[in-house]
Amino acid sequence: MLQNYLKTLIRTFKKNRLATAINIIGLTVAFACAILLLLRVRFEFSFDNFYPDQGRLYKVYSFSNQPEGKVYSASMPYPIEAAVKKENIGVEQASLFIWGGRAIRYEKKEMSQNVRLVGTDFINLFSLPVVAGNRQTPLGSSNDLVLTAAAAKRIFGTEDPVGKKMEVNIWDKWVTLTVSAVVKDLPKNSSLDFDLLASYQLHPDYAEVKNKWNWTSADLYVKLTPGANVADFEKRLQYIALRNGMSDTAYARKSGFFKDANGNYVGMGALPVKELHFNSEMGSNNAVSKPFLFVLILIASVMLLIACFNFVNLNIGVSLTRTKEIGVRKCLGAQKRQVWLQVWSESFLMILLSVLSGSGIALLLMNKFNQLFGANIDASLFLNPVVLFSLLLLTFLISLIASGYPSVLMARLKTTEVLKGKLSVKRKGLLRNALIVVQFVIAVVLICATLIIYRQFQHLRKAPLGYNKDALVSVPIKGTENGHAVVTKMRTLLSAQSSVESISASSVNLGLGEDGSTSTTGFGFDFNGRTVFTNFMSADFDIVRTLGIPLKSGRDFSVEYASDTSNNVIVTESMAKQLGIGDPIGRKVLYDSSQAPWVIVGVIPDFQLYSMYNKRAPLTIGVNKASDSYLLIRINTKNPVATMDLIKKAYKEAEPGAEFRGSFVSENVDRWYRSEQQLSRMFTVAAVIAVVLSCMGLFGMAFIIVGQRTREIGVRKMLGASVSSIAMLVSREFIQPVFIAIIIATPIALWVLNKWLQHFTYRVPVTWWVFAVAGMTALCIAIITVSAQAIKAAYTNPVETLRTE
Repeated sequence: MLQNYLKTLIRTFKKNRLATAINIIGLTVAFACAILLLLRVRFEFSFDNFYPDQGRLYKVYSFSNQPEGKVYSASMPYPIEAAVKKENIGVEQASLFIWGGRAIRYEKKEMSQNVRLVGTDFINLFSLPVVAGNRQTPLGSSNDLVLTAAAAKRIFGTEDPVGKKMEVNIWDKWVTLTVSAVVKDLPKNSSLDFDLLASYQLHPDYAEVKNKWNWTSADLYVKLTPGANVADFEKRLQYIALRNGMSDTAYARKSGFFKDANGNYVGMGALPVKELHFNSEMGSNNAVSKPFLFVLILIASVMLLIACFNFVNLNIGVSLTRTKEIGVRKCLGAQKRQVWLQVWSESFLMILLSVLSGSGIALLLMNKFNQLFGANIDASLFLNPVVLFSLLLLTFLISLIASGYPSVLMARLKTTEVLKGKLSVKRKGLLRNALIVVQFVIAVVLICATLIIYRQFQHLRKAPLGYNKDALVSVPIKGTENGHAVVTKMRTLLSAQSSVESISASSVNLGLGEDGSTSTTGFGFDFNGRTVFTNFMSADFDIVRTLGIPLKSGRDFSVEYASDTSNNVIVTESMAKQLGIGDPIGRKVLYDSSQAPWVIVGVIPDFQLYSMYNKRAPLTIGVNKASDSYLLIRINTKNPVATMDLIKKAYKEAEPGAEFRGSFVSENVDRWYRSEQQLSRMFTVAAVIAVVLSCMGLFGMAFIIVGQRTREIGVRKMLGASVSSIAMLVSREFIQPVFIAIIIATPIALWVLNKWLQHFTYRVPVTWWVFAVAGMTALCIAIITVSAQAIKAAYTNPVETLRTE
């Protein structure tokens, strides 16, 4: 019997080559897309889930109700670690986590490694496996240094690193440390990022700030005791913070902060470590939002749905050509269950073949997918037993959904009816049209989304920023031995280069640089009876010229004015307006009674210091050599690549051994909107695939329906029907569902896209032409697809179609 079924299967596939090809190709493409997208989702949701006690691990944060909304910060003061350990608030272990630098030296060879400063509990807190060295107290001494296995191999090669001494540059200070242990490398799905671990007591400012509660620069991780209540921990944590003056009430009040229900300006909270990857404010630089992942799941589901709808429609159409075969089988004693099993098994084998083909294509396209969409998946993730079992389960589920109805339809046919070789088309017309409508609703919504997301992405990229981002280079110098000294050396080395126009520095990076970081600083104060809030940026000489910002009044910072390095400032127009003074040049502004007043020497237009998610805010710029974190270099546009090579060479001379991570500011600005770029690409690909799959199904259905109506068309031609009228007759049956789909999709797309655009401060309008373009695109492609079959049928010789009558 099995052999008979296989012969029937092969015969059916050969007889219906077009439908079989459309089904297999459609399902293969859909499965390949779904596998890649769902693997990406699984990888992102697997972040930080590998720690043995991950349910008890938290990152401490603070939040304040500021005028622009609730603002979160993970920066904690040094003494909070000892406080949470000492107090009985349900903490088993706690550790600070601080950026330490990047430069290290071993046997006079310098290289760049990610150095982090931590507490003695850190390794045990995260249960990091120690593979060599001191397993009991790897960071028991301030002279101890812990390496990851990968870092140990990069630095020492095949040598045993334990006991070896090496130099580490920690916040501009070289210290000699001894390797005490080597820990296993963290997996790719970890929010923590480090190569070397050392004691935070090595921080140059440790002695000064170890007891200061108002000096915040460290992350704090805690492991709660088993059964501890997180809400109680947060309440007790807030009490500790308030008791020790971590919250500056006067500053908060001046800055316009709002009180919470308990009358506090600042609150404390604990974020589960497993949620770090989904929190861009307190997580890592590669944080993703959960809504983005849900969109990926939705796109994967949509691809599979469209392919399944094609499968259902084509299977029903093909089934109508097999009525005599089924009738004969039933006359020979085949039961309903046997007929159902035969039809379902044929569909299952087709789906299984598509799954295998789709899996192969997904593996082949994995690297390209990673490049295009910023993913980090590999074959090992696909070969995971859970993934393979899920894929098998999905195969069975889809086979039941996609082939269940056609199988039941065939099994329930009456023998007397099927032996006539006829089945009323009306029985399936409603389902077929409904599925076509749903397919094209999805396609039109995706086309609309693609157009709007692309326009929004281009708007963010190309919107005027208030400064000239082109031909501007940013080089991170944070953590170098002396940031300002590097700026001075670079000025000397590049001063004679005609391709370099000006050099300055800043405490804030423009865009998201190669170091993956950006920063914000702002505060409020009272001035002439009014509350003033300003962002603050430390800078160096020639900052206005280097940024390419026109001066409204006054002057730029210059080496010719000694007072520029003390208390002179440049303010933006909105800041000057806040101060409420007519001519601000030369006016003094007392922002802190314990400090010398600012003296305004220049006024510039407002510019976009941060991303387009934020409104342009008042800004004050002052010179502070100690805060030089980013070197800014204005170059000419004649040969930017050669000039960048020149800058890189000069930097190597100015800071030997330090890693050069310079980049063009225009690229940095684009990095701000990587998620929008990835979303734009993803929707573009999804829209193209959705339209192609929908049209493949439409083409297949038109082919089958035209084949079933050849005699009718022949009769119509014999009675004088024109080619155009027959083509219109056939086309209308399929174009009407597409037109209905456009009407349904328009309000859905309008609502969804308006919701999405509300997340942006600056956004493009949703205009009527977007829906017109999407609708006309879908309609035109559908007409072209169906017309090919309709015209072919209209030109068929009626003698050929009526010969059997």
